[in-house]
Amino acid sequence: MSDRRPGDRGSAALSRRTFVAGGLLVGVGGAMMLGDSYAFSQTVASRVTNVATAEDESALLGVSPVSSVEAGGGETPLVTVTNNTATVLTVSTALADSSQGSVTPASSSLESGASNTVSVSVAGGSATGTNALSFGITATDGEGISIAMTRSVDIVKPASLVRSIRDQSRNNNAEYQVTYQVSGVDTFDSITVTFENLDLGWVGDVTKSRTDTEGVITYSRGGAANSEYRITFDVYDASGSIVLSESVTDIADGDEPPGNQQPTDPDGPRLESFTVTDETLHNNTDYTVAYELSNPDRFEEVRVTFENTEPNKSWATRTETASAFPTGSVTYEQGGTEGDTYEITVDVVNTNGIVVDSGAVTHVAGSDGTFSFPE
Repeated sequence: MSDRRPGDRGSAALSRRTFVAGGLLVGVGGAMMLGDSYAFSQTVASRVTNVATAEDESALLGVSPVSSVEAGGGETPLVTVTNNTATVLTVSTALADSSQGSVTPASSSLESGASNTVSVSVAGGSATGTNALSFGITATDGEGISIAMTRSVDIVKPASLVRSIRDQSRNNNAEYQVTYQVSGVDTFDSITVTFENLDLGWVGDVTKSRTDTEGVITYSRGGAANSEYRITFDVYDASGSIVLSESVTDIADGDEPPGNQQPTDPDGPRLESFTVTDETLHNNTDYTVAYELSNPDRFEEVRVTFENTEPNKSWATRTETASAFPTGSVTYEQGGTEGDTYEITVDVVNTNGIVVDSGAVTHVAGSDGTFSFPE
């Protein structure tokens, strides 16, 4: 007759016993281990004597992913893994969809107690959104431990600055109109634009700050035309750190510097077309521009600039505005300019004062009756 009490089955029986501890199904002696949403997904362990059952960071293979990564933002940390076993593990990481980018290192050997950070480069065309990037992690010691899990992180748009600098210098005055648009900065705080004259010591620096993610900043300084300026953009986040910075040098001569970009507003107003009617007669330039728009959201106005490009004819340049939607028109009349070349630009402006769509044509006053954009 055995003297064992109920429940006392001996070590051999214990090796086949399974039990639940802290939400983790544990099997000792080669059985399966299944974790909850915070632990590993699948583990086989033949020699494990102490298994953590809490967060990913404390499990056999500690896993600490970042909250989000940027699309097209270059190499950035994805996940930190920690070997919490008493043996060396070979850890491999792979994206569920390889077209979304690549990870580095794809595989590494991790000593007991050591940690390693895996980085990812997300392709610029990857779709953004919650849990948009899925990846798998496997780990094994080659003898009895085998771990496999899948995790996902958000993909966000990369931080970007779109800027356009219009050099409007004339009559010995340095004049700039700067349009900016910041996106992808989750904790955006402000942007500063600094105008620094590099030639004239008596012209002090001017810094202007804005707390809107898009807008227009103007600068004017008498007696500073044809001198060199450095225009610097600094974007700050809520911590006070500069997350984006760009500098542009330009001679204040009326010609725009390189690198200008057109801000966008996908849900805002769009320029569908415009028609220019030329009724120039007797050396008197006469234009009528009729436009058609779509998407009324955040529409403010249409600005039509008639720029006379002839030497010493800047006095004939003028901008006319209209607020009618979806169609409207503006007129321009100027004596003594028949035969001059004009650049006619139609800009669509949103409620923050930035140009979100535009079109332009070049025309010699008096040479044609009616023409359209697009052709």
